[in-house]
Amino acid sequence: MLIRTLGQCLGMTAPLEHWPDSDMTLLETSGYRATPSRLGARFRYINLAFESLPENCVRGDLSQLGLRDESLDVLLTSDVFEHVREDEPAWREAYRVLKPGGYLILQVPRIGEQETTETRVVVRNGEDVHLMEPEYHAEMTLVYRNYGDDLYPRLASLGFAVLAWRGGVPEHRISEQSVVVAQKSKYLTFGPAGISDRSW
Repeated sequence: MLIRTLGQCLGMTAPLEHWPDSDMTLLETSGYRATPSRLGARFRYINLAFESLPENCVRGDLSQLGLRDESLDVLLTSDVFEHVREDEPAWREAYRVLKPGGYLILQVPRIGEQETTETRVVVRNGEDVHLMEPEYHAEMTLVYRNYGDDLYPRLASLGFAVLAWRGGVPEHRISEQSVVVAQKSKYLTFGPAGISDRSW
């Protein structure tokens, strides 16, 4: 679904394998399976890994990316932000590294199902304080929060234009899912994207 949404943002309707090569710089958080090689064939691709380091990955922290200001065209992230210990610095960092007009395309569990973000763990004096029974996802990764619809105005307050979308594409075996598109722009635009200088 993230790849299909990326295609919508860039004005691409064909499958990824038929997209033209691009000079755009795309960072994916914890990309796995086939996406790193397929996206890497079309974009200047960075795969940000938190713990393990599969091939073509760099270790990183979303709250302190080692990238220049306005150096990314796209930040693609699925089921990661709920595991970020303190997310406000990470949202600001995402905004900082995106070029004007750049896209943050993300999925987080339960978005669209509740109005208010449910905080499960807070950080006090550098220690995790559990407000609820601990919840873990794949690879025993602690869930710090489950986002609610209050995420949209949070992103807008940083300067993003925000679109929340829910749907599926049964003919492509894509189940119904929620996707958030946040563009570093006053208004959200879709269609042919600008070309970067392939540097960061």
